[in-house]
Formats: sequence, C-alpha cells, structure tokens
Amino acid sequence: MSKLPPGLDNAINHSYLDALYERRSRRFPMGGEIDEGPLKYKSNHSPVPLSEIEEAILAWNGLGIKNINLSDFPPHKGLDLEVKFMSKTIPSLGDIHRTELFYTNDEGLYLLKLNDKDAPDLKGIEGLKREDKIDKILQLFRESRIKIHDGRAKIPDVPPGLAIHNTWSVNKPGTTLFMPVTDLSAGLINILFFYMREGHRFNFVDELNKMKPAGTQKWIDNGYIKKSNPIPLIEAELRFANGYIAEQPLFCQNVVLTQQILGLGGWMFSGFQSRHILGADESFDGLGFTCIESKDQGDEWGSAVSKAPVGLDGHFESFCPPYFKNMSEAVDAFNEMKWGNWDSKYMPYKDPSGVLNATPKPSKEEIQIVKDICNYIFDTYGKFPGFSDPMYCRMMVQNHHIDLDFYDKFYPEGAYTESHKNHFALWHPEIKDPFKK
Repeated sequence: MSKLPPGLDNAINHSYLDALYERRSRRFPMGGEIDEGPLKYKSNHSPVPLSEIEEAILAWNGLGIKNINLSDFPPHKGLDLEVKFMSKTIPSLGDIHRTELFYTNDEGLYLLKLNDKDAPDLKGIEGLKREDKIDKILQLFRESRIKIHDGRAKIPDVPPGLAIHNTWSVNKPGTTLFMPVTDLSAGLINILFFYMREGHRFNFVDELNKMKPAGTQKWIDNGYIKKSNPIPLIEAELRFANGYIAEQPLFCQNVVLTQQILGLGGWMFSGFQSRHILGADESFDGLGFTCIESKDQGDEWGSAVSKAPVGLDGHFESFCPPYFKNMSEAVDAFNEMKWGNWDSKYMPYKDPSGVLNATPKPSKEEIQIVKDICNYIFDTYGKFPGFSDPMYCRMMVQNHHIDLDFYDKFYPEGAYTESHKNHFALWHPEIKDPFKK
C-alpha cells in the first residue's frame, strides 16, 4: 500500500486546463470570521493546518529546481547574461534565480533556501516515477528548509504594513503563508555587466542630479562609453527590477493553480509594504531582515532617510554593504559566484568546451565601469539599488483549507470544486471529514 495520500492520483490526473479555469480566490478558511455585514459568518470548524506533503508540493511547484536549463542561444549574443544553468518551475531573467521562499505556519517561520543548491545534483525530477518524484520533492524540501524561529511570523496585521481588506484573513491559525523575497542587488549588477558589453556601452545618467553621468565621466571622456546612448538610472533600474520581481507573481500563479489541483483555498495578493513585511517596522519583527539607512531621493529632492532591507544575516544576503566594505567588493563577490557556475559540469551541452570558449567574459575595463556605477549609486542614495530596496517582497500567496459551509450559505453551486469537496478524504484520510453530511 502506498504511504502517500490517495489524493496524489487525483492531483496528477488533474488537467492543466481544469486548474486554470477553476482558479478562484477562495479566502474564507476553516476557523475564519467575517464580523459584520451581509456576509457575516463565523466558522463552526477549528482550523486544520496543511500537511507537510501539501506544503512541499505547493512550494516545489511554485519555484522548485527540476533540472539544468537549456540556455539555447548563441554564446556571442548574450549568453554571458546567464548566472546559473538551472531550470526551475519559474523562469528567471539571466537564470539568476535570486528569489527565495519564506513561509510561516502554526509551527514557525521558515526559509526554503535554494540559492546554494547545484542544478546537476537535482536534475531529472521530471523523469522519475510518480512516488519517486514525490519522495524526491519531500527530500529536497526538507533539506532546503531552515527554521528561523518557532511560532508564526510576526508580520504587520494593520495598515500601512498590511492593507485593510486583508487584515481579517492573512496569517491566521491553520494557514500557510508564502512570502517570496527577491535580491535585486544581484540582478542589477548582472544587468549592468550586460549593458557594458561591446555593442551596448550605454551612458547611465542620474535624472535626480541634473542628468550627470553615474560615476562614469572618465569613461565617456576616453570614448569607452557612448555619450550618445544615455539611459536614465531610474527608468533603467525600475525596468530591470520589474524583470526580476516578475519571479514572484509567476511563483504565486504556480501555487494558486496547484491549490486547485489539491483542493485547497487561498489567494495571491500584494496589499502590503515590503519594508514592513521584511522588518523595517519597529512595531513588528517581520521576517527579521537587517535594514540600513538610505536616502530615498537625491540632493535636489532633499535627503529623506528611511530603512531599506538588505538581507537575513547568514542566510540570504544582498550584494551590497554591510555585507561588503563597498560596492567594488560586492561586484567582485558577485563575479566569483557567477563565473564559478561556468564549468562544464553545470552546463547542458554535449560539448560545453566550445560554448565556454565562445562566450565573452567581462574585461577589466568593463568590471571597473560596473564598479564605478555601483559605487556611485550606493554613495549617492545610501543603498544599492538606489531606487528599489536591495531585498524586495511584492507578492504573497496564502494557502488554507476552506470552509465549505460558508460557500454553501452565501454562494450558488459551483463556488468550489469536487477536489475541494473531497479534500479531507483524499489528503487527510486519518481525519474525520468535517464536512461530510
């Protein structure tokens, strides 16, 4: 007899189209309450937390590693943008994969740390047999999980840290709250190298300081950077940051589709302020990130000082001070991390040597230019990146068991699916089904 719950067969046979069209935000959990108004209701059922296998499948479907990436484009046309040859369930600009998952349940706050995993050690999950695949996911989930502290994360439960429309239901007993966090410092360093390579050599200028070059005047004077190709720092940084932050909604969409397959409730949302969630609000511990003082505007706009999250010490740290003496050290550390992955054992090709030889590495001039830009940004704005926080949380997704009685009372048939109706029989056969008539 299988040691896995019978719901696994249903989940594997659940079609993608059905999951896509069944997707709804189902916010009312077992144990939930709406205290007034036409939907006033208090659940008659105690919260039931998710099982470990439910959390593992949700998390690994969200952003889990599954193999080596193909990286199938010409080496001379930008393959040097690649940081890791890693294939996860979400794409990542330049294969940088600097989004880590923090989650909290009744037992504690956890980090699912995947950045120090090597893709070759984990490849081939998709080729395993059904039970072996789940066993491998559980193994990797346990290996990667770090407990930060006991008990639920102490994130804000009032505005401005959490929007008013979410205060009634977020991070309540029995729920599992997923909070992906992205390191934008690594992404910006990588993209700056890309835009300093031959064929680009763009002129980054600071629109908050009279469009002056961002620490690169000498490189313009000697003709290395094209003065005629200006790119404003804010426009560029926000465009780059959006590319990396995109990992978060992609992760959340994967999770909410998996909720349909498993017969779980929940929803993805963004009604919160990242700094408050990560730990910049003294009233709440948040995720416990170290924060530094930064200037949110340039000299022309004043110098308002605020706190910017830079990392969880010892676990997930950005490429900027205080983890490095200056941005020159941070750039060197990034390059050491990135080019350490450029080894035949990490690459997908039959003949990696040809690709390695054909891919241009940054010159000493390009390295120095990137250092000059990064130091200018940090020295001017007190953080790196200058206009986004080094560590950023834009989207979350909550997972829970829904209260079918609530939906039966207020909604016509079809508010939930057969997967929700049969969830306890399929995934918790050891528990008496609270909704069985």
